[in-house]
Amino acid sequence: MESVRYPEGHVLLRNLGRTYPVVSHGQGVYLFDRQGKRYLDGSAGALVASVGHGNREVAARVHEQLVQVAYVNGTHFTSEVTEQLAARLCAMAPAGLDRAAFLGSGSEVIEAAIKFARQLWVERGEPQRAKVIARMPSYHGNTLYALSMSGRPHYKRFFGPLLSEVVTTAAPYPYRSGLDDYEREGAAHYARLLEETIVREGAETIAAFIAEPVIGSSAGAAVPPPGYFERVGEICRRHGILMIADEVMCGCGRTGRFFASELLGFSPDLLVLGKGLSGGYVPLSALLVKQAHLEEMRLGSGGFMHAQTYLQAPAMTAAGVAVLDYFERHDVVNHAARMGERLHRRLREVVLPLPHVGSVQGVGLIAGVELVEDEATRRPFPRARKVVEGLLDRLFEEGLILWPNTGHADGTDGDLVMIGPPLTITEGEVDELVEKLAQGITHCLERP
Repeated sequence: MESVRYPEGHVLLRNLGRTYPVVSHGQGVYLFDRQGKRYLDGSAGALVASVGHGNREVAARVHEQLVQVAYVNGTHFTSEVTEQLAARLCAMAPAGLDRAAFLGSGSEVIEAAIKFARQLWVERGEPQRAKVIARMPSYHGNTLYALSMSGRPHYKRFFGPLLSEVVTTAAPYPYRSGLDDYEREGAAHYARLLEETIVREGAETIAAFIAEPVIGSSAGAAVPPPGYFERVGEICRRHGILMIADEVMCGCGRTGRFFASELLGFSPDLLVLGKGLSGGYVPLSALLVKQAHLEEMRLGSGGFMHAQTYLQAPAMTAAGVAVLDYFERHDVVNHAARMGERLHRRLREVVLPLPHVGSVQGVGLIAGVELVEDEATRRPFPRARKVVEGLLDRLFEEGLILWPNTGHADGTDGDLVMIGPPLTITEGEVDELVEKLAQGITHCLERP
């Protein structure tokens, strides 16, 4: 079998109009299909494969755990490897985050974080605090409440009656902020919008504020202006609102720091990780919370009212320990910072000057390239043209995998290319990625 196209096979394929090559194996930043074609995985899947494909050091550690004990229910046992991962993450985490729970996907851990925040307010005798403030644009997952909080209108169009109402405020987005000087004016501007939202809704009704420190694919690695999260922290603390950092995509070294929150001055009450934490070798996500909050639950109801089948499963947490070990042995986070500097420099030099490239943004090994119909007015392409889909299809044929995003400009229109390769990428591979991207843009978007 070399490829599959619906209605062939029995897998529920994500795109019923696409032919899927069958993957054979991976090595480092490259994937190979059954025909022997090589692909540079410039998005690490969905920004997951942090330590590259075919990493024998990580795979061996996971295999060792699988044959020792792969699964126990978190209701019955803990395990040495789970305790070890929790201790190591808490030792590195922003101040006060000193307890960890481990689940499967990023969506699951987001739901757990919201439940933790809600339960804490009920324990405190303030059950009216049920609202969550999320940002537009944003993405927090595809389970129902995570999707409700996500500022991605086109993801919600089939599911409206099932979704919950969520309060929103604007997320910092440099290219479309409308500000004369985003760096100087941005923090005050977006903080004011948040404060106005809190006052309008009533602070006494708000349980939590959730934000991606660096916005993922929904805004193409948008970085907040200097001082933004310091102002957000002051506002939330003043109004007694819990802060949740969603680092599922931007955490685990991707920004050149293990925690993106530390890079950007964000001091959350809860923090979630996923994706790169296991490097894709097994599903794994983490919820970090404060012992002081957990103690409130112990003295009240007795504990956090949440559990899932694979909670704290040793096979999952072994992958997390293996990735942390690999990070330390190979200085991966510092390497990612250096490769990120090269990536952004090359994108500015080679890609930004091209026709129809509106902006290049991001930090470390997470970057976004926005494509526009008119650079002067920043007018996006009409969605009907499916510009980014056409570009990424061509790049895939040329052996480069990147991640698309659409609809960020106004909820419907907008084309973004998301870049987030394995953190182990080399200088030569960075250059290959950028050159192939530039060639694809030139071919697909040449001016008439």
